[in-house]
Amino acid sequence: MSDVKSGQFATHRRGVWLGAASAAALLASGAAQAQTAQETTLGEVVVTATKRAESIQDVPQSVTAISAETLVTSGASEFSDYATTVPNLSFGYAGEGRQTSRQFQLRGIFGRDTSALYIGETAVPVTIDPRVIDLDRVEVLRGPQGSLFGSRSMGGLVRLIPTAPGAEQEVKLHATVANVEKGGQDYALDGTMNVPISDKAAFRATAYILKDAGYIDRIIDPDGSLLIRPLATSVVFPNGDERVHDDINKDTTYGIQAALRLKPTDALTLTPRVMYQKLKSDSPNLADSSVTNLAKIRQFDVDEIGRDTWWLAALEADLDVGVGTVTSSTSYFHRDTRDDEDATIFIASNLLAGRVRVALSAPSVTTEVSEQKRFAEEIRFVSKFEGRLQVIAGAFFQNIEEDGGFPATGSIIPGNSPLVTSPGLAAVGFRAGDNFFSLDTRTEQREFGLFGEVEYDLTEQLTATLGGRFFDLKADQYRADGGTLFTKFYRVFAGFPPPAPYSNSTKENGFNPKAAIRWEPSQDLTIYATAAKGFRPGQVNASKGACQALGVANVPDSVDSDSLWNYELGAKASLAGGRVTANAAVFHIDWKDRQTQTINCGLGFGASTNVGKVESEGFDAEVAFEPIDNLRFTGAVGYSDAKVTNTGGAAGVTLGDRLPNVPKWNGAAAVDYSHEFTDSIEGYGRIDYRYVGASISTLRRVRPAYELVNARLGVRYGDWDVSLFAQNLFDERANLADITPLSDSLQLVGVSRPRTIGLDLRTRF
Repeated sequence: MSDVKSGQFATHRRGVWLGAASAAALLASGAAQAQTAQETTLGEVVVTATKRAESIQDVPQSVTAISAETLVTSGASEFSDYATTVPNLSFGYAGEGRQTSRQFQLRGIFGRDTSALYIGETAVPVTIDPRVIDLDRVEVLRGPQGSLFGSRSMGGLVRLIPTAPGAEQEVKLHATVANVEKGGQDYALDGTMNVPISDKAAFRATAYILKDAGYIDRIIDPDGSLLIRPLATSVVFPNGDERVHDDINKDTTYGIQAALRLKPTDALTLTPRVMYQKLKSDSPNLADSSVTNLAKIRQFDVDEIGRDTWWLAALEADLDVGVGTVTSSTSYFHRDTRDDEDATIFIASNLLAGRVRVALSAPSVTTEVSEQKRFAEEIRFVSKFEGRLQVIAGAFFQNIEEDGGFPATGSIIPGNSPLVTSPGLAAVGFRAGDNFFSLDTRTEQREFGLFGEVEYDLTEQLTATLGGRFFDLKADQYRADGGTLFTKFYRVFAGFPPPAPYSNSTKENGFNPKAAIRWEPSQDLTIYATAAKGFRPGQVNASKGACQALGVANVPDSVDSDSLWNYELGAKASLAGGRVTANAAVFHIDWKDRQTQTINCGLGFGASTNVGKVESEGFDAEVAFEPIDNLRFTGAVGYSDAKVTNTGGAAGVTLGDRLPNVPKWNGAAAVDYSHEFTDSIEGYGRIDYRYVGASISTLRRVRPAYELVNARLGVRYGDWDVSLFAQNLFDERANLADITPLSDSLQLVGVSRPRTIGLDLRTRF
């Protein structure tokens, strides 16, 4: 790096840290001047980010908590609905297909297994999207969580906390109907019941079904008059045989969840829980090339179906041993997915080596499937000692098995196709009905960990925390590539034999440390500093066999784990007699030897190595303000500057490159107001604003910045609640993903739902 660039980085870093120091000083000054409040007007928010229940204002790390009430009044039903409100949380797609490629990033740390998603105590794939039904809260932990939550949480994690069975009988019903701009109608129905069985047992169950309207159309062009393009012009030639299939991207999600809370003794609590969810999609929420293009032109009317089915069974046992609690968490997770994509354009245009044209007499469909099974067990002790010392200690085991790929029945060359009569293709042996490409992958990962943290009060105001996690990992992977791409086409033209099945293993162990210091000069102010290490497991370069078949010989068997250090300084304050809370943190992250795909083997195949260095630095801040009773303002802002500071000599990596799917800025603001007209009638309203800055996609295309505004106006009458809402009030077309297509033939972009206006009804009894 040049001296000039080094100076720029240093100057920028000093500015960020000076800004953080100034923010901390302002918070401290405000807290000193504010009257101490015994009960905060905004109410105490309790989280379990450190595996023990404590006020979010006392946790020495950057945490966002979204309450059940906020989830309801903001109209959140899926991940993207609440993710846009969290500082330095971004998301996008980082692979092929739509069911298993969505990723999210915290503080700019992008990549597979860099952030984690939990349901309660159980880690689940980050690519699933549990519907936000009957949750107590959502917790977002920024920064590495390696000491308490293990690998795959380098950037942080998101936790969905289900509502536990309670002692009071309750039944809740909720229904929604809404109209989507230039689309169809949304419908949703869910119900929850809580039944106390005795003073030692309670049962809680929820069931739901959500039907999301389509808003993308498919124009079917049987003879290709709209698809064929003369070389010198882009003029289309409609001839009257075209027809339109409206609103193709409808989907239905339904699920159930149930939990039982048992107290066989005063010291022992058992909570078994099951959850099930199934998504059925007629077509993805993906537009061609542009978010404003909500019509797809295709030769055939192919349903590009998507299926995502998962279930989770978990058992949590808590035993009070007097000096603390021993907790055992056992879980099993199972998931099946399927994605279909119309590959007609890919087969026709690529194999005929020409312009997009009609060349098939029947559609060609590419299918991707996956199956994942996870078993996990954690046992830990959380102390409640009298005195200055507190400890957390535990052990963890997890086994993940995953199978998937492209079945040999997909990606076909249709029968009676003129494609197989082409002289060049006939010469290499193509036949109607051939499978173009197939892939079979099998992976098993095993992880064992020992973890702990020691917290010690150095003085009444100063607390130190030291922790860490020892880990031992092993992974086995198998891959087999097939289809006429290798067995006929490439073998004849390039002279290479088909790739043999490839398998290999990788194993490693190590230690992740953490240290924090917390200063509480008053009960209204917490200032802290944290240093923590995060890592993610290495992986087998399973595509090595395909790369060798394509003549690329310098592919390593595997890549090593990579790790980072996060340095954080933060302050949390309660001001103005409890009417204001203000939390802010500044961070700097050093990420070395990042796992990066740097070897291009051709035909879309590649392999990874450990190269270079990435730095991410910035800040996140949140404020809540209640100037008068029943009026609340909330705001959040995040800034992450994540970029390559050392290329490691890797081809295609440039100094200063921004990491994919990471906007520098994001922010949100909301106003909530309620007013009691009588003892039984209350009116309320909410308007919220979200801003997501521009980012670079994994395909190195610009994803423009976007802004979303939502509004809700309602009335509560006794146990009834009715509201009118508008989601995406100004009908913004936001680019939510720049996705790699299964068939490599199109530029597909995820588009936000258009303006949706509807009616919401809730009751309880």
